[in-house]
Amino acid sequence: MMFLRYLAAVPLILLSYAAVPFGYLTLSSYLFQRSLPGRREEFDFAAEFAEKFTDLDGFWPVPVAVLLFVVLWWMTSAWTRLAWLPSVPVALVGIASPRSGEQAVLAVATPLLAWGLAWLAARIVSWPVTGDVRRSPVEVLVRLRGGGRLRVQSRRLLLDKLPPPRHATSPVGRVAIRFDRISHVEVGVVSSPAQWWFGNTSELTITPGPVLRVIGGGQEWLLPVDDTATTLRLVRERAAARAKAEPRPPLESSRWANAKVLWDLGRSQPLRPNLKKVRHGTHHLMLVLTALTAAMAGYAVFRMFSGSWSFVFGALIFGGVALGTALAWASTGAGLRLAEENPHSPLADDPDPRRTPVTGWSPQPVVLGQTSDL
Repeated sequence: MMFLRYLAAVPLILLSYAAVPFGYLTLSSYLFQRSLPGRREEFDFAAEFAEKFTDLDGFWPVPVAVLLFVVLWWMTSAWTRLAWLPSVPVALVGIASPRSGEQAVLAVATPLLAWGLAWLAARIVSWPVTGDVRRSPVEVLVRLRGGGRLRVQSRRLLLDKLPPPRHATSPVGRVAIRFDRISHVEVGVVSSPAQWWFGNTSELTITPGPVLRVIGGGQEWLLPVDDTATTLRLVRERAAARAKAEPRPPLESSRWANAKVLWDLGRSQPLRPNLKKVRHGTHHLMLVLTALTAAMAGYAVFRMFSGSWSFVFGALIFGGVALGTALAWASTGAGLRLAEENPHSPLADDPDPRRTPVTGWSPQPVVLGQTSDL
């Protein structure tokens, strides 16, 4: 059951986001006290940790990270990145001005430990891929041979970590296909190396071996996946359970601006390889700012109702900023999602699944087994 998976994962997330940075501060205080000359009192780790934990002045990254985890509870790929928010600031202070070699080592180990705990939590929730995982919205990550990553999300398939687009002006470094637009999925084998182009002009080298072929939304993907049977089953069952049609805005809408740039690039040939990657996640900084200002607005509201009515101005200012950044994040994200899901015009037909996609391709029958409830 997914509930039991999350029951095991949430304590690891709390350790990663809260206990690790506060544990670092506690151990740092211990190392500092131990370095002082003269007689030293016995160090009370529990009391020091409780003091650090309750002193949140200027240490907003912890509640911000926890709040973002609640919002992104299904996006396992984000959990490890959120672990950096509380740990990296305190670690940088320790690295910049270490009092001893032990503290320097501790400062380096802190964000690594936080990342490892968050990674383990994501692994518990998403692997092994049993029936409850396949039918749930939780994100499952699948590595591709030769680079790239397939993210099986709640409503769509997303490809990221691809090579840089061949066109330097490509607005997105990722491509996606919604489950409700998938028309064909099959497993095959490629017997010789081949190059495959995606809609954002990224070019992936497909090494010989098993390949998952996905067609939908005007796109065709060849994904070099080692465990094709598991991935095929995951995609089919997730699509059957989670596919949901989403109306697209009219083509004259400004939200199509990034997608139309891709449509124009598709009509020309790239002149030379591009080494500059697309920074596709920068708009998520607005989501971090939203969580931070929303927390500040909530604190101002608390102080306002506890008798300090002067905090009403803080509640209005921070609340307004939080609302504005949230709307900007949603609008920017919607435009990028349209480009990722429609690198070709939505008026174009899907590629013909009877066509041989690359030289050396041959379809391969796959037996999924009889344990679909596992």
